[in-house]
Amino acid sequence: MHLLWGLRNLEKIRDHGLEPEDVESAFDAEDWASIPSEVPYRFVGEGTNHIGRLIRVIFAETDDGFYPITAFPIRSRQRRTP
Repeated sequence: MHLLWGLRNLEKIRDHGLEPEDVESAFDAEDWASIPSEVPYRFVGEGTNHIGRLIRVIFAETDDGFYPITAFPIRSRQRRTP
């Protein structure tokens, strides 16, 4: 998957103590799962990053790739994936 980064989404994930590597590794994780959100053209995905931290990512799919709007760590009991 090709993730698109810009100043705005980098600031948002860093506000939650994450770096692009955390989000990218969660997208590539074996346990990655995405579900449609209630907002059109937005998706929610969850996966375990490279250091074993469960990450939730809110993202939009574009013609150029996937734009992570924000991401934050969650506990397994908060997991929403099917």
